[in-house]
Amino acid sequence: MSIFVRGRFSAIEGRQAEFEEVALALAARAVGEPGTLTYRWFSAGEGAYIVIEEYVDEAAAVAHNDGVADLLARVPDCAELVFAEVYGVGSLAWAEGKPQVTLYPDLSG
Repeated sequence: MSIFVRGRFSAIEGRQAEFEEVALALAARAVGEPGTLTYRWFSAGEGAYIVIEEYVDEAAAVAHNDGVADLLARVPDCAELVFAEVYGVGSLAWAEGKPQVTLYPDLSG
């Protein structure tokens, strides 16, 4: 079953351009990744961003995060994760201890 991720970020004041650079680099790296079906960024302006991700399975989502770890490490310097919702998975190591991350496992079990 596929995994969907929706994340909301708020750029730190004065760091919006840096965050957009990181977001675009993340999107560029996602192109052609095996198992990555969708990876798109959206902005409502004023430093507000949403990312929508879809992976064929949990292994593909983990592989994506591993492959962009250097870029993800830059995010806290320029933006705050407001929330993340992960659909189709019951647990993820990177989500542990992050109250702004909510996991939604499939009802089908």
